[in-house]
Amino acid sequence: MSQLDNLLNPKSVAVIGASDKTGRIGFVVVNSLIQGGFSGPIYPVNPRLTRLLDIPAFPSIGSVPGEVDLAIIVLRKELVLKAMEDCGRKGVRAVIVMSSGFSELGDDEAEEALTSKARQYGMRFLGPNCAGYAAPWESVYASFENRVQTGNLGFISQSGAMCAVFLALARAEGLGLSIFVSYGNAADVGPDELLKYLSKHEPSHLIVGYLEGLVQRQARKFLSAARSITPHKPVLVLKPGTTGAGTRAIASHTGALAGEQAIYSGAFRQAGILQANTLYEFIDACKTLTTLPLPSGNRVAIMTNSGGPGVLAVDACARVGLSVPRFESSFMQHLNEILPPSCSVDNPVDVGPEGNEGTYQQIVQLLLANNEVDIVLVVCVPPAFSDIRAITKAVIAAKRTCTSKPLVTCWMAGDIVAESLPLLERATIPNFPTPQRAATALSFLVRRARWLSNLPKTES
Repeated sequence: MSQLDNLLNPKSVAVIGASDKTGRIGFVVVNSLIQGGFSGPIYPVNPRLTRLLDIPAFPSIGSVPGEVDLAIIVLRKELVLKAMEDCGRKGVRAVIVMSSGFSELGDDEAEEALTSKARQYGMRFLGPNCAGYAAPWESVYASFENRVQTGNLGFISQSGAMCAVFLALARAEGLGLSIFVSYGNAADVGPDELLKYLSKHEPSHLIVGYLEGLVQRQARKFLSAARSITPHKPVLVLKPGTTGAGTRAIASHTGALAGEQAIYSGAFRQAGILQANTLYEFIDACKTLTTLPLPSGNRVAIMTNSGGPGVLAVDACARVGLSVPRFESSFMQHLNEILPPSCSVDNPVDVGPEGNEGTYQQIVQLLLANNEVDIVLVVCVPPAFSDIRAITKAVIAAKRTCTSKPLVTCWMAGDIVAESLPLLERATIPNFPTPQRAATALSFLVRRARWLSNLPKTES
């Protein structure tokens, strides 16, 4: 961590290419540092400016009066190498190069020159062609991306745009971040070092990454780092390039080699890395992995208020390797004593459209207490006469009686259930709009639990 502390936890920051034009990245980065509550000195660098956002600006990095841990370069490509030289002469310890036009467009020579210059002066740098990073716990927003709420999710991304997408979805789903890092072309600091940093970063409980491709040397280092981390912290990746067309698109976008998907998938499994196949799968897995305990097995009890959604949930669980077993006769008899004769007491348990909050609380408590059950999924399509807020509060109350088993909800029907979703979020009960998404998200918990159970005792 000490090698990257100047980069990811600096005490002072300079922005080379700072701007007074609100639509320019050089303005946004300075403003983000200020608005994000950075406690150290911020030095805007631009020969045209004497002040920016009520703080002094400087004509060059060399004229900055204090020491600089981190310099962020936001300049045209042809000016970047000279800026790196100036940073080295100043004694800057770390650099972020947001500027693009390097190896992602085929100019390997220009990128290699940056790397050589950084090594000459003993500087570490992120990029080029990146969006920087934000560390909410440390109040460092060295990026032009939007801020998010503070949490325990550490996110790294090869793509700056995917940072923006992920941050927007995280906000919408109530996911908080401990840090996000856009590493771009990874000419110096790459995903393997970032993995190692996040493994020691106490606020980061789950490490996730958008990974398009790796050159061979990076792949070995990345997998080696992951193997040492996954016994202690889960690592989840979204790796595109599952088709020939996608592989070609990656090569044209970043210059990275996407590689054979089957090879990546096999290597990820061996290293204990969980792999998502779609963006929503990725987000949904983040929700379960950051909020729920790991299950003892894959047996799911489903409770529903309608047969159709219950059947969809059973099918969805079966497709992702989750079991929906029949209950023992004694348990079904107990349910029969509580529910009307018209209700099904097999798995799924169907309480019917007239099931009220008392019914939900009682049945969910019984399912959570059942030793035949590892996971509980509650599916509800509320009829017009039901009180979805009351039902939601009942499920939350039931959850408090058993915190050792995963419980998720599938509140269907869009705006009809919208008012109850903040209640679930505050109670850390993940909700999903479809049974398919709920089942897939739960499958990541099961995969993580199985992988850990197969580890030798010395590793776990």
